[in-house]
Amino acid sequence: MSETIFTTGTDSPNAAPMGIIRKNYRNQIRLFEGSQTYENVVNERWLVVNVVIDPVVFVRTAFGNLDYTEFDTFSIDNKQYPFLKDALIYILFECSDLKFTKDTLVADILPVHACINRNVIKAPNRGFNAVLDASIHATRYLVLGGEQYLNLIYELEKIVKKCGGTREKQAMRLLYNLLNIDD
Repeated sequence: MSETIFTTGTDSPNAAPMGIIRKNYRNQIRLFEGSQTYENVVNERWLVVNVVIDPVVFVRTAFGNLDYTEFDTFSIDNKQYPFLKDALIYILFECSDLKFTKDTLVADILPVHACINRNVIKAPNRGFNAVLDASIHATRYLVLGGEQYLNLIYELEKIVKKCGGTREKQAMRLLYNLLNIDD
């Protein structure tokens, strides 16, 4: 699974961290009912995948939306699509073959347009990956509860302290503040 940030919403842009699932030579998404991204994909049948290497953005989008000033748009066939200004790359995908279950939507995604937004090459460090995992565990902790998720976050923080840079450490502090726990 590739961790990215999806942007959706023609009228009011929304950003959320999501993974692209590669299965049987198909790119797919799985969205959970109740999210703004779910509603936007059902209504609009498209999404923009943003490749971002800023861990703070992942944490912020996992627990809320970004300010409208952090988005920009591009136009195809007189329709505006939002993307993150700080994305390295953004790709517009059409969503097709939507399948609904009790709580989720699974759809195939087909690339329509891609753009290299910032010509920056930077390999993520282990701290960045730990922040991503900690964010996923934090969302599960908020939805499901359970000390096991907090314990995983605490373990991942050790990696961030050892291997992360300034932004990774800032992202972990933000995550702890959002969860209202001590670091």
